[in-house]
Amino acid sequence: FGSSHFDSRVAPHGTPCHPDNRASERGRAHATCARLGRRAMSDSESVDDSQVSMELEKGGGFPFTAEAKQIPFRMQQVLLNWIFIVASTALIADFGALQDLLRGPVRMPHFFAELCNWFGVLSCLAWLLGFAILAHWLHQVGATPMGKAGCYLKLVASVFFNLQPMTGTMGDAMLGGGAGLWWSNLTGILFFHFGNIVSCTDFYLHAPPGAEKKKGWGYHGNLPITAMWIYQAATWFLVGANFLSCSLNGKVGTSFVPTTGLPVVICQVAGGFLLLLGSVVYTIWCDGFRNFNH
Repeated sequence: FGSSHFDSRVAPHGTPCHPDNRASERGRAHATCARLGRRAMSDSESVDDSQVSMELEKGGGFPFTAEAKQIPFRMQQVLLNWIFIVASTALIADFGALQDLLRGPVRMPHFFAELCNWFGVLSCLAWLLGFAILAHWLHQVGATPMGKAGCYLKLVASVFFNLQPMTGTMGDAMLGGGAGLWWSNLTGILFFHFGNIVSCTDFYLHAPPGAEKKKGWGYHGNLPITAMWIYQAATWFLVGANFLSCSLNGKVGTSFVPTTGLPVVICQVAGGFLLLLGSVVYTIWCDGFRNFNH
């Protein structure tokens, strides 16, 4: 409530609230301090509210500093969206390292190519952590059951995502060798994509607070919807990339298109950068690039 500077031991005008030998005076002193504390908190709340109202009356708009202050538990959104930015960036690096690994020398792969599975581990752990925090935030703000379900689907997807790079770093032939489990990425991206569809449907049926359908995609209240549709576009590409390049039972040559094929590369690049763009839009919505204070 912005009242952290209030000291309940000291009343305004420097009047100390010391205990007295007489119980009645001590009781009156405590009551006075309590009233002053409530008054200070009320005054502080009204000052904070009036500041936000004044900023909104000035026009608001980009970079949405005033509007973002009205987001409940805003710092949780700042944290999880930065985690998603890291996850998206690591995923793009993972795709780049994978292409380098498959196109480069087999016996002596480049250093960047050798980091392929480690980029995957970083990306997948970040998705898992981010969606866990998002699930917590959704419960705190009282989100709809459908909104929570979409998040849970993506949380499950993150678990499947982690299986491939983790088993790949193990290098166990029983688990697919350096490539890891052949089915986990495809399974994960299907859960992720279905979760995005559920989330977009939820936004359509239950408009989030602050959203206005008559205003554009760039309106602050509509940014979460915009970002979610960007996420869904990203997973359409990633579903395509995984479906085309998935090798049945891990056998070479059983995929529809080689992983180095142009359709797969296009889908990987488009999907990775759209996830990054969606995360950036969410971060703009919560003013996560400028305001790191509660």
